[in-house]
Amino acid sequence: MPEIRPGAVRRREGRMAPYLDGLFESEPAVREPFERGFAEMNGCNWDEAIVHFQTAMARVQGAGRVALLNLIGVCRHTQGRMADALRSLAESARLAELLGDSQGKSRALGNIGIICCDNGMLGRALDYLEGALEIARDHGDQWAASIHLGHIGGIHHDRGDLDRALECYNEALAMAREIGDQWGVATHLCNVGSIYHDRGEFRKALQHHQEALAIARETGDRRAIANNLGNIGSICRDRGRLDEALKYVNEALAIAREVGHQLGVAADLGNIGLILADKKDDEQAAPKLAEALTILLATGAADGPRQALTGLAGCEDRLGRRRLEELLKQAGRDEAVITDVLARIDHVRQRRP
Repeated sequence: MPEIRPGAVRRREGRMAPYLDGLFESEPAVREPFERGFAEMNGCNWDEAIVHFQTAMARVQGAGRVALLNLIGVCRHTQGRMADALRSLAESARLAELLGDSQGKSRALGNIGIICCDNGMLGRALDYLEGALEIARDHGDQWAASIHLGHIGGIHHDRGDLDRALECYNEALAMAREIGDQWGVATHLCNVGSIYHDRGEFRKALQHHQEALAIARETGDRRAIANNLGNIGSICRDRGRLDEALKYVNEALAIAREVGHQLGVAADLGNIGLILADKKDDEQAAPKLAEALTILLATGAADGPRQALTGLAGCEDRLGRRRLEELLKQAGRDEAVITDVLARIDHVRQRRP
């Protein structure tokens, strides 16, 4: 049977839409813990940020709670705590509806759509994001509209409709440029680059990712820096430049760990494992792929488990099952996890052509 080379684990580039709703102008009892939380959030200290936001929330009523619940949801999503993030965002959307807070509702619904998309519920995600986009446009919230439109493009991208995805990305990019949102410009350039990558137009893809990377470095957007480095690494892998690919993705992984972006960590670990497997360095590849798979399954991510398992199956083909088990034990995987991984590999084998 010919060896199957799995494609890369896709790194989703796109921000959630946080909501502040006058919290900077609120009374000191609310403003002070909020500002501490916002500073921790900007420093990527997610647990500390949540504690401060919860303190502020205990002292505020009305629209302020809509905003704080939104911020807590954003923090939890970045940590990979999807169920907790959904609960916070659903409550934010419910309160926004009750209070007639259209901007808060748009941002909460859009963020719920992002989580649905991460978990593979694309139809549901599209419903949320299109609803959020309509509200944002009706109220002139171009910043949020650009974010929502970018994620709608991501859904079409996942469905394989590259032309429609590219239309959405380019419209979102034009909107971000119009309002001077450099973070948004970097985000949408990265997504456009991913379309060209999928089309095999590597030169155009690389140009877009390099432009996005330069903007991300200027703005200090570390998550966008990591995403573009990881995507450049994937282009290098597809061009057969494996050592160069490994350098870029390792750099992306280090940043993703620093900022605590769990889905980014998982994608980079998976892609490092796949590159090492391409190099036939299966002893190093297997633990990376297993660690990536553990994170992906814990977060409920739809994209990534298949690629990681296919990579692990290739490692087993060359190493044998006993050696693979030994490597997973040495990497700190317990018996239950190892049994589950091996069962999933067997399932992948059954589905091979």
